Amino acid sequence: MRVVIAEDDPVSRLLLVATVRKWGHEPVVACDGLEALALFQHGDPPELAFLDWMMPELDGPEVCRRIRESHSTTPIYIIILTAKTQREDLVAGLASGANDFVTKPFNHEELHARFQVGMRVVDLQKKLADRVRELDVAMSQLRLLQQAQKLEALGQMSSGIAHEINTPAQYIGENIRFIQESWSQVQPFLERESNNSDIDYLIKEVPKAIAESLQGIQKVSRIVRAMRDFSHPAGESKLPVDINRAIETTISVATSHWRYVADMETSLDDTIPTALCYSGEIHQVLFNLIANAADAISLVSNNGERRGTIYIATSAANGCIEIRIRDTGSGIPEEHRGRIFEPFFTTKVVGQGTGQGLSTAYSIIVQQHSGEILFDTETGKGTTFVVRIPIGDPGERSHEREEANSVR
Repeated sequence: MRVVIAEDDPVSRLLLVATVRKWGHEPVVACDGLEALALFQHGDPPELAFLDWMMPELDGPEVCRRIRESHSTTPIYIIILTAKTQREDLVAGLASGANDFVTKPFNHEELHARFQVGMRVVDLQKKLADRVRELDVAMSQLRLLQQAQKLEALGQMSSGIAHEINTPAQYIGENIRFIQESWSQVQPFLERESNNSDIDYLIKEVPKAIAESLQGIQKVSRIVRAMRDFSHPAGESKLPVDINRAIETTISVATSHWRYVADMETSLDDTIPTALCYSGEIHQVLFNLIANAADAISLVSNNGERRGTIYIATSAANGCIEIRIRDTGSGIPEEHRGRIFEPFFTTKVVGQGTGQGLSTAYSIIVQQHSGEILFDTETGKGTTFVVRIPIGDPGERSHEREEANSVR
């Protein structure tokens, strides 16, 4: 174990170095507070430290405070060495974040005993951190399983609804087109009675009503097709997915989320290739991001009086398909930006959000598709989420590279 020894007195410093080496550990030496603090600025800080209270540049308690600020989740055990014996001084030292203190001149047996306590505490903290990571992995797997089950149930329900709607929609569409053709034959006879105001009204309005009905039934058909695409059952293997069509499908399915607060604009590159994906999961990611964008806009829409915009664009570069979803909403507050992908983290009131939308999107894109999901935000102006999905399967490409190397 590496042990920081921050002591400005040369004699005490040499004594501590020799003692720590005798105990079988690696001493890391600092002669003042700034040097001590610098030892904790890299990615793998020491796990135990002896800090002298009175040091040049920064004293021990101040070094301790700054270490705790920059390494709030890292297990570091800090023992302050001090000649101070007043209760208020010792309380102040512990309040700065120190775990223990030893008064000078120190007794070697007491120092070793306190050092052993520190080692046990660090070891327990490491084990706890390992358990937390294991729990996080288990929770992530559970969320993915629940998501797969939910998508399967949603897919079955949506597929059934789409089938039930499709047949009567076809009947209605065919009948309206029959009426349209029939009207074109009847209209000349009615025009002969043009001096009749009622007939004039019918001649003017019936074609409009037929056209609007056809537009409506065409929209119903598009929604049915979107529901079928969206409800595509999840499989065990990835399949080529047309990302542009997935976006158009999800926009239709999510219409009720955004139509009252925002306008939808798209710029979809029709030259991008298909990507190997789990279709249902990609639809779920797109749905979550569009719904989040609509929610962000609704926060500044002033009860619908101020409409926002959701802008979705696609492109291909560096072996990935990139999806950008931008909104003109409230933006993400700075204090929340580091936590938005955490499971169950939400700023919505109870009952309006579970905090699983973005964490699920992160799991699907990063863990299941080896992709990226990033964001750029400005408070009061909006947020852009960037999703990058590898065009091919990264695992297959890696396997192909290994085979090629073995042939060489």
